[in-house]
Amino acid sequence: MRKDAEPAPAPTAWAPPKPVFDGSRPVGVGPNGPLSKAEQAALPGWGAAPAICLVHPQMGENIGATARAMANFGFSELILVKPRDVWPNPKAWALASGAEWPLESAQVVETAEEALAEKTFVIATTGTPRQLDKPLIGPREAVARMREAMAAGEKPVILFGSERSGLDNDLIIGADLLVTFPVDGRFPSLNLAQSVACFCYEWASGSEANGPPPGWTIEEKPTAPREAFESFFEHWVADLDETRFFWPEDRKGTMVETMRNAFVRGRFTMNEISLIRGALRSLAGGPRRRALETDAAAQRAKLEAWVKARRDNDQSSCLALQTETAKIGQGPLQASYVRSVFDADDGVVIVRDAEGQLGAWMVKLYQGRIKAATYQAFAA
Repeated sequence: MRKDAEPAPAPTAWAPPKPVFDGSRPVGVGPNGPLSKAEQAALPGWGAAPAICLVHPQMGENIGATARAMANFGFSELILVKPRDVWPNPKAWALASGAEWPLESAQVVETAEEALAEKTFVIATTGTPRQLDKPLIGPREAVARMREAMAAGEKPVILFGSERSGLDNDLIIGADLLVTFPVDGRFPSLNLAQSVACFCYEWASGSEANGPPPGWTIEEKPTAPREAFESFFEHWVADLDETRFFWPEDRKGTMVETMRNAFVRGRFTMNEISLIRGALRSLAGGPRRRALETDAAAQRAKLEAWVKARRDNDQSSCLALQTETAKIGQGPLQASYVRSVFDADDGVVIVRDAEGQLGAWMVKLYQGRIKAATYQAFAA
């Protein structure tokens, strides 16, 4: 560096962003969309909650994630005992993702004694067995004991140790109670911020605010009247009948009962019944049905032309690959059964009735048996 060059300015310490309450930064979501920070600040709190104390936290990310969990579940008092990294820490603000108020108001002290100076009820967390004559409880019981202490005017705090080594024995011995989280013994180590979130959730679960916020509850609409349901179900069965869904026919009763039982169990509302009926109408008269009708008309025209050509030429009225007596319509008819005239699943039965009227039955097959048939008479 040249002698006359000016020295580089010393890097300035990072400072957290100033709180903005002008409504420009969305944080959280309400029933009608994102909440601004001003709206967030105006919401009623969940009441008093214990202090959260992190003893010698190592990573700013965990402090930020802790603040986020605290804000989620109604906690605000955060105490930090000599964080390893510089404070304020930009990584903490980044991981808080908008839940900045626990960080902005955090009390940063050098020793645990300072952190506990004004507290009267202390719970310490541990993830390893301690050979101490001290009650060891789960988070749910710890929450209950803390609520009792707060009701009696005590000032509770829960201690969480550093990511690497947890709490020192001195703090464990000095605590009123020890709490541990129910985890799988094959991997009992919880992340610091996750431990805080588990405790905060237990606290919120037992609070008066437990449940969705006001305005978020989904209105329970009444079940549709039985008359509306019966009308809908008749419509349903009729449409299935039209498409020849019920096969074999002797099982129709059982199939209808099964569907009816399922629909009754659903306890549909009027809106739901109207929606399903609309869907049925769409299927019955929509593009698919029109396409099927167009295709059926084309098949009838093709069949009629085929029959007419043979009738005009005084030929046999049917090109029979297989002949059998089929009971179709109102009585037995001597019929010729033509397999695979149009496709592998359809057949055609050409018949002549007692008056000499020529017609054709469009036949659907199922396992070699007639499943359904539609009759088409031809003009003489």
